[in-house]
Amino acid sequence: MTFDEYFKNRTGKGIDYDGNYGVQCFDLANDYSVKVVGGKQFVGMGAYEIYTNFANQPGKELYERIPNTPEFVPKKGDIMVWGQGLSKWGHVAICTGKGDTTWFESYDQNWTGRNDPVALIRHNYSHVLGVLRPRPKTTSVKPKPAKAPATVSPEQKIGDLNGDGKVNIADVSLLAAHVKGEKPIK
Repeated sequence: MTFDEYFKNRTGKGIDYDGNYGVQCFDLANDYSVKVVGGKQFVGMGAYEIYTNFANQPGKELYERIPNTPEFVPKKGDIMVWGQGLSKWGHVAICTGKGDTTWFESYDQNWTGRNDPVALIRHNYSHVLGVLRPRPKTTSVKPKPAKAPATVSPEQKIGDLNGDGKVNIADVSLLAAHVKGEKPIK
């Protein structure tokens, strides 16, 4: 599923991915990770742990962890993570790619803490830790099975027809006679 398809079908709806605590931002991140990125759900009690405990996240190989810096601008599909400076649990949202170094836009769920459904929200970078950027998907190409070695009939031999390990005049003469249909190769 693509980013655009995903949010077309989820904007205005609440996602309770794990069936616990109602509609949480963590639910949106897990649902997005599994259904769009093709990864696994994140682990942790707080949304901030997606970023701070990145080394222990299942499927971490599918993401690049990028810190928030004064020059940073998120890309479409980045998973933005706020730290505990925002709230006890932090927050997580999915970036649209719109913004600059002073603001960005993202799809959030539970932004106000009242089980809010998925909505488009404009943010500043206050308390942002950074993002998890999905790595480009690679397509695996299955190697072709090795072909069985071709068997070479005596008619297909070109060199060393007399078995002495060298191609010589006698071999060339024998091959020429064979091609003309005058003499079979043994």
